[in-house]
Amino acid sequence: MRARLRVHWVALAAVLALAAAASALGATNPVPGSRTGRIVQSIGADNLKPAECAGITLTTLVSGVTGTSGNDLLLGTSAANTMNGSGGNDCILGGGGIDAITGGAGTDVCIGGPGIDTFTTCETTVQ
Repeated sequence: MRARLRVHWVALAAVLALAAAASALGATNPVPGSRTGRIVQSIGADNLKPAECAGITLTTLVSGVTGTSGNDLLLGTSAANTMNGSGGNDCILGGGGIDAITGGAGTDVCIGGPGIDTFTTCETTVQ
């Protein structure tokens, strides 16, 4: 019986020694961080455009009422706006309120909102 008990204690001591060695080995060999799950993607005006503007490549996001000479995604506010896309091929979103939207030079898609909007020199209009 003593021999059996001694074998169990020796086996238990061996298991504990292995566990301690494995723990020590793991603590001294940490796994370096990786960027495997990280995705970095810039988002610009062309990524944000609505489907109605799919045929236009947009380069500038403008929050306000006057666009640039480039291809703009021009965003109005919830109030009544008088908007002008200026030059370039623009996607103009009026937003809420009764808007007056002018496309300007270029090929422009003008999208109104819940109010009764007026459109000038827009090649495509959506109320």
